[in-house]
Amino acid sequence: MKGKKKAAAILLALAVVAAGLLAVWIWNSQPVMCRIAQYEDTTGLQGMFYTMETDQGLIVIDGGNAGNADYVRAVIEEKGGHVSAWILTHPHPDHIGAFNMLWDELQEEIDVIYAPEIDYLTYRERAHEWDGFEGYDVFLNYMSESDKLKLLHTGDRFRLCGLRFEILHACEDYVYEHSNDIGNDCGLMIRVSNRKESMLFCADVGVGMSEKIMEQYSKKIKCDYIQMGHHGNGGLSEAFYRLASPRAAFFDAPDWLMNPEEGKNYTTPANRQLMESLGAQIFDYSTAPNIVELK
Repeated sequence: MKGKKKAAAILLALAVVAAGLLAVWIWNSQPVMCRIAQYEDTTGLQGMFYTMETDQGLIVIDGGNAGNADYVRAVIEEKGGHVSAWILTHPHPDHIGAFNMLWDELQEEIDVIYAPEIDYLTYRERAHEWDGFEGYDVFLNYMSESDKLKLLHTGDRFRLCGLRFEILHACEDYVYEHSNDIGNDCGLMIRVSNRKESMLFCADVGVGMSEKIMEQYSKKIKCDYIQMGHHGNGGLSEAFYRLASPRAAFFDAPDWLMNPEEGKNYTTPANRQLMESLGAQIFDYSTAPNIVELK
């Protein structure tokens, strides 16, 4: 009798394990609806504002300048008003400005906020005038009174709204040792993957970080879609973009940056030509909102 009970218990345990494995297989094999949208910055300036919608929630990335806040609010309200996660790639005003403006009224609707961990004193000491450091102070003051902030680091991996996230670059010793532009180079580079396709968000990470990221994550850079580093002006190296070789490239840039006047030292035209030569479709503010489905 004891032998039969033991055998039955083992069979039950095996059945539970099998059911768990089957559930994981079903979860991993089922497609997740995911629409990624790029929006313009209504201030007429460069900025960065994306949403990712899945059947499990809404993710917002950055939001752009403070003057873009009304537009960001309207987009969120149109999508139900609830934000499962808000990712802030780095502390520049054209990325966190709108978030700062909306925090008081939207904080109850935001589940979690992701941002890079930055050494405050080092950044403050080496910040440039154009870093808009006071906006970072505003953000930190808000977060000091909230338990919703999660800090991200290179190598972090997690699932969010049915999608896989991997941080290929964040603020770390290498940035402090090699960068004269901590505000940009501390930004998050995020690989977002669905079942078959991926998109690489490069924020404003600069060319000086390219080689390190390629050495560390050469197999992770190839993607279907890419958000161009630093709005497509400057940003990452040609070798990096050739390795990525995406089907579409998103330039977070208005017309004055995509088609600069003669004498303006912007590299967006050259980067657009490069991406077109790689076969990538080009998206920018002139056709925004630009929406793709990540399969």
